[in-house]
Amino acid sequence: MLKGENKLLAREFSYYPEETIEVKKKHRKKPVRKKKNNNSILKLFALTIPFVLLGISLLILSRYANITSIRQELTKLEREKVELEKIKMNLIADLEGIKSSAKIEEDAITKLGMTYPTEDQIVYITVNHNTIEDEEKITLGGRLSKILSFVSNLF
Repeated sequence: MLKGENKLLAREFSYYPEETIEVKKKHRKKPVRKKKNNNSILKLFALTIPFVLLGISLLILSRYANITSIRQELTKLEREKVELEKIKMNLIADLEGIKSSAKIEEDAITKLGMTYPTEDQIVYITVNHNTIEDEEKITLGGRLSKILSFVSNLF
């Protein structure tokens, strides 16, 4: 056991600190540069994003307002179209009534006091229908002049 005790005793413990003289060197501390570029870019980016989003949302809102106004105008024009079609159909019906022969005859008798003609008021005219004979009398010169006049009328 002595051997193990010697080992323990052989170690000296120093309970008192040794005096050491430290020479403090004056070091100039370099100023710590803050990364202003990165921070300023981040701040600029953080401020820009909301403004860009606001601009986009205002643009979308204005487009929706424009679409709504165009839809209102379209609805108004469609109502006008329906009204004009009704007016057109009424006018067509009135025109058909005015153009009918029975309506014209009735108005002539009642409003104008007209009557059908009597036998002594009718005058007959005779018309000669010899068109085939007239075509045979046309000469070759007459036919050529008709062709030339037709061609000249084209220009």
